[in-house]
Amino acid sequence: MTSVESGLPSSWTFTGRAKRRRFTWDRLYKLFHPRPVIGEEETGFRCLLYEPRLAYGWAFSRADLLKYAEFHQLKMPLQEYLSGKLGKMHVRYGALSETDAQDEELLFFLDKCAYLAVRTHLEQEAGVDLLHVRPFSKIHDVLFAFYTNIEAEQRIDEIDASITGLDDATDLIQFARRDAGIQSDLLWWYDRSMLRGVGHYPC
Repeated sequence: MTSVESGLPSSWTFTGRAKRRRFTWDRLYKLFHPRPVIGEEETGFRCLLYEPRLAYGWAFSRADLLKYAEFHQLKMPLQEYLSGKLGKMHVRYGALSETDAQDEELLFFLDKCAYLAVRTHLEQEAGVDLLHVRPFSKIHDVLFAFYTNIEAEQRIDEIDASITGLDDATDLIQFARRDAGIQSDLLWWYDRSMLRGVGHYPC
C-alpha cells in the first residue's frame, strides 16, 4: 500500500525516513569528517579533477556567529529600509537598545548577516583575507578558511609574506574566538557544495 501524500509505502513512517537519513549522514560523515592533517596526494591543482575540495579553517554554527558578534559588539551597517525605519546607519551586536532588541525585522537581518560581520572582524584581527565556505557538517553552517587543498602551497607563501604571517594570524584568530567563548579546532573540512552527487547526499 502506498501513501498518496508521499508516494512511498505507508509502512515508511516519518521516523523510519528520519532514521535512514541519519544513517546516511553518519555513513558519509565517517568518509568526509574534518581532519587536522591531510595527505600530500590530496593537495594541488590535480584535485580540481579527481578529489573533493577541502578548506582549512574554523567552523561556526549560527549560534557561534551570534555569540562571537555580540561578545565583540561588532558593527553592522543597515539596509536602506532598516536605516530609515530605525533612524540610524548602523547598530552593534550585543549593544541594541530595548526598542531595537524587539524589532523582528532587525533581528532577522542581524541573524542573516552575522557571518559577514564575523568574517570582517576575523580578517581585521588576523590581517589576512579568509575564504567563506559551507562545511560538510550537521551543526556548523560557516567555515572561515585560510586556503583550500587546491592552492594551499601558494596561499601559505602569500600569508607568510604578509605583515602578520601564518602562525601569528592563526594565534590572533584563536584568541578572538577563545575570548568569545567559542572552542573549536583549526581543521580541514570538506566543502559541502563540492560533494553533490557523492552517494545519496543527505542535505
